[in-house]
Amino acid sequence: MERFSKEIKVGNETRLFQFTRLQNFNGVKFFITSVDENQKPISFSLKQKDGGAWKLVAGSQRWLYSIEEELSNAIIETRIK
Repeated sequence: MERFSKEIKVGNETRLFQFTRLQNFNGVKFFITSVDENQKPISFSLKQKDGGAWKLVAGSQRWLYSIEEELSNAIIETRIK
């Protein structure tokens, strides 16, 4: 299991996101944990789509879509290293 952390700007603040790579019969996904604007724990997942970008799994909180590209880039950058 592969893990890494990345700070990403959300609105006017920077939040720490913890990424964990998981693989099962459905393929590879990244399970991500962080906190919301009220400091409550949240979790969600990204799966890789055609073209290499990572996309939020359906049902994710709306505000996450505004940082989806940054989350995807964090995975891509870490995988390149």
